[in-house]
Amino acid sequence: MSNSRPPKLTRIKRSRRKAKRNVLTWLLAGTLIAFLSVFVLVYAYYSARAGLIDIDVIKEMPKASILYDYQGHPFSRFFDENRIPLPANQSVPKLLAQAVIDTEDRRFYSHGAIDLYGIGRAALSNLTGHGSRQGGSTITQQLGRNSIGQMQRTYDRKFLEIFLAHRIEEAYTKEQILRYYLDRIYFGQGLYGAETTANAFFGISAHQLNLAQCALLAGMISSPNSSSPWKDINAARAARDRALARMVRAGDITQDQADKAQKAPLALRPRPNFGGGFATSEVRHQLEQILDTDKIQQGGLKISTTIDPRLQAAAENALATRINEIEASKGESHANGFGDPNTGLPDEDVLEGAFFAMDPANGAIRAVVGSRDFALSQYNRAMQSRRQIGSTIKPLIYATAFAEKNYCPASTIDATKFNLTAQGPIPADDSGSQTLMRINDALVKSDDYSAERMGVIVGPELLNAYAHRCGVTTDIPPYRSSYLGACDLSLNELTGIYATFADQGISVRQHIVVQVLDDKDHVIYKYDGEAHRVFTPQVARQVTGMLQNVLDFGTGTPVRQQYKFSAPAAGKTGTTNDYKDAWFEGFTTHLAAGVWIGYDKPREIMPGGYAAAVALPVWANVMKQMQQGPGAYQMLDFPVPAGLETVTVGGDFFGRGERYFLTPDQHAMMDQEPTISSDENQSNPSPQPEGKGIFNRFFDLFR
Repeated sequence: MSNSRPPKLTRIKRSRRKAKRNVLTWLLAGTLIAFLSVFVLVYAYYSARAGLIDIDVIKEMPKASILYDYQGHPFSRFFDENRIPLPANQSVPKLLAQAVIDTEDRRFYSHGAIDLYGIGRAALSNLTGHGSRQGGSTITQQLGRNSIGQMQRTYDRKFLEIFLAHRIEEAYTKEQILRYYLDRIYFGQGLYGAETTANAFFGISAHQLNLAQCALLAGMISSPNSSSPWKDINAARAARDRALARMVRAGDITQDQADKAQKAPLALRPRPNFGGGFATSEVRHQLEQILDTDKIQQGGLKISTTIDPRLQAAAENALATRINEIEASKGESHANGFGDPNTGLPDEDVLEGAFFAMDPANGAIRAVVGSRDFALSQYNRAMQSRRQIGSTIKPLIYATAFAEKNYCPASTIDATKFNLTAQGPIPADDSGSQTLMRINDALVKSDDYSAERMGVIVGPELLNAYAHRCGVTTDIPPYRSSYLGACDLSLNELTGIYATFADQGISVRQHIVVQVLDDKDHVIYKYDGEAHRVFTPQVARQVTGMLQNVLDFGTGTPVRQQYKFSAPAAGKTGTTNDYKDAWFEGFTTHLAAGVWIGYDKPREIMPGGYAAAVALPVWANVMKQMQQGPGAYQMLDFPVPAGLETVTVGGDFFGRGERYFLTPDQHAMMDQEPTISSDENQSNPSPQPEGKGIFNRFFDLFR
């Protein structure tokens, strides 16, 4: 038997095959090792990056701060992101949760951080081009990337998103993840979160949404801006219908329910104004004196204010209407939209105005309007601008004289004419002819000579002392012209003086913020009322009575005769030189309000532009609206304090029936002849009342 060996060629082939297998093995091993190494490095890198993210960022998100009016209704908000979270004491709305899960992540409750089946399905759909492009991100992944602001389409973002999603799933329950997702997600048009969007679109809470509304919100998530019903109603309906179809496939609703939901009207609200207006800006201004700006913008605060939205709207409309009427009467127009088209700044030649209203009893600011149009100018002329106030200063002068100099409405004052523009002391009258006038009549007729004489007697120190006690923050200059209103005050300061008369001599600090709660409903600020007495109730009522006579018989009569406002009220007009500023200040028992109209760069408002024709109509129209309807203000007769008698002067056939409010001693002096005194420097009024006989009263009928 002979030995046989394989041919040499065969051995070589086997050797080569073995070598190839070894190379392939090493290649596979190397590839596997490289893959594992890369995986380990990637895992370690993204785990480390995800680990550096504070996981609390998932639940800590900017929340809008809500402003509530004086009746507790929300009317505005502050925000970096316009977001109201779902109520913490309620579970996630079930119907909305179903719609969102069926639309965005059908296996949400069965998978972990990622959904491998969903990723595969999305990849296959995108590769084959069947249907719309799909993403494989779970709700948890979406929550993660939205929480850290990683919205770019890159592999780096995707890997970080996956690793962060694992951390989220470990830290929170599915219910918590879904809640944070519904609070975090963007719904377009500046709306963040389901609660915010439900309120904005439908005026209800997310827990009150019906099937069609839930489907709309769920369908919008993938393309929030383009499918917003405020932007494209047809695109919104298509998004709703896609969500309904997915709910049917998931078995959460029937096809019949879906069909009914498709036919249901959306009942969409008009797009609200979330943050504009002078009331909102003044709330912010006062809050910034108390709280940090970031807290105001992002803290989810509940801010209770004093604002009356109905009064605010009425004031805005009345002011704009009157200004438009004045401009139309002069043939003025604003082709450039009231501003400079190059700079966007308002035109200083545009007629402007302001309105301010408060409750005299508690200092609560009810309305503040700083310009004819907030979109045109955000400068708050009611609070920040100071202008000459004209004759509206006269009640303060007379009130100071009543309090300090023993005068009363029936006292006589020298109204003899003199040069009002002359410097130095008031010149003595050498003509021998002297005009006497009761102080009531001097105010009713807005007599300048009487007011300036009384101002000199009162003096700047006393006048400033009482002005400051009424809330004025600057000094009235010690010049004779100041007694005719050539001094600058803001509208809210001036209204505060009149509110002091309305509240029987008590001045209360103006405020617009009542209380602030944080996002956990803890009180972090509460207004502490500040009030002090300025005038006695008797002096305040005497001045109020004279201001009532101004409306009934004096410069304010258009309130009664033209605008038919008949409720008990008191007020005063004020017009500055050359008709540059027009003022009206008035009050009822529960509301004090002031109006200013003029140009930022002072010039004549209109020929013969007295305040009775320019500013008074705004006040009268607003007060008529506040006299009736829901939320009407009580407008009772002003109470007469103890120690005063109501005296009708020249009533019935013999006169106009003006009412004075006098002490018994003052009343007893009514029929005495006045005592006139003077010296070489000035004519002094006498604190003695002027008497007037029956025959003089009769002849007054023919004057």
